[in-house]
Amino acid sequence: MIRIHFTPADLGRVTFPAEPSPLWEAALAARALGDRAIPPVARRWRRDAGRRLRPSMRPLFKLIAPAGQFPDFLTPDVRGLEPAVEALMDTPTEVIRDELGPWLPADIEPFMRGLLAGAPGSRRALGAAVRDFHQQVLVPSSAELDRRYGADLALRSHTLLHGGVDALLAALHPDVEWSTPVLTTHGLTPGRTLNIHLDGRGLQLYPSPLVADCLALDSPNHRPVLVYPCTDHPAEDPGTTDALADLLGRTRAQVLRSLRVPASTTQLARRLTISLPSTSDHTRILRAAGLITTHRSQGSTLHSLTPAARQLLTGSGAWRSRRSEGSGGFRGLG
Repeated sequence: MIRIHFTPADLGRVTFPAEPSPLWEAALAARALGDRAIPPVARRWRRDAGRRLRPSMRPLFKLIAPAGQFPDFLTPDVRGLEPAVEALMDTPTEVIRDELGPWLPADIEPFMRGLLAGAPGSRRALGAAVRDFHQQVLVPSSAELDRRYGADLALRSHTLLHGGVDALLAALHPDVEWSTPVLTTHGLTPGRTLNIHLDGRGLQLYPSPLVADCLALDSPNHRPVLVYPCTDHPAEDPGTTDALADLLGRTRAQVLRSLRVPASTTQLARRLTISLPSTSDHTRILRAAGLITTHRSQGSTLHSLTPAARQLLTGSGAWRSRRSEGSGGFRGLG
């Protein structure tokens, strides 16, 4: 059980990452490959991911304990794969010793001895393991994992907009209870209770399709993180999907659905596995049609849906009925 204690200031400091963190995804995925209690979607992912493992990735798995714990330093609060890997390799030796020492056996292998001693070779091996794992295991499944992450964020955004932080915390997950000022998570197995006092630091919520119960990270001088299982949204009805594709074109329909969670051009291209020029072309046409807006700031762009687009997505189920009654076909936007 995890009990997270809020102060009034913490309620205004509940955040979500705008997109999955590469090192959090690597740590959670490596954990999921050895965890029996994972959601059905993760079991399907694991069958494919297991075939992509390579010997070079072993140092990453050495940091995942048999019970699923992993050290805090494995998930530095840095955006981007390369900067995060560099931060991981630059972890102070004393931090590594403090976090690994309590649960390591007396007799450890050369890689772990080198890591505890700050040996450059062990640090490089860990960095290479994370890069290889991310590129060869996570990237091939990133579209589906990102879709589930984005769908969960869209649901939380809607709840926050209409009900505030209280409603957000109360509806986070069936195994999470919110009774002001304490958020309580109930794990899959009984055990000790972990109490986390936020004391004004706030809380970052991190949805993951690769966990079946909640995990918490509480590092000194950092915002605590609560990882919780993504809501497993049902697949969209094929008839509805075809209707929207008839109206907009298949790829532009995917772009519009993906923008239920606002995204930059780069994020959008990665979600849909299409090129940046193609993404820019589709967003230009959707913007001209009044279905998305684009805000530019300091060299980056953020695309989001207009009210008309949200109505279009919400009402897409009705189009199928009208079409089946002979209301005629739809013409695409080009």
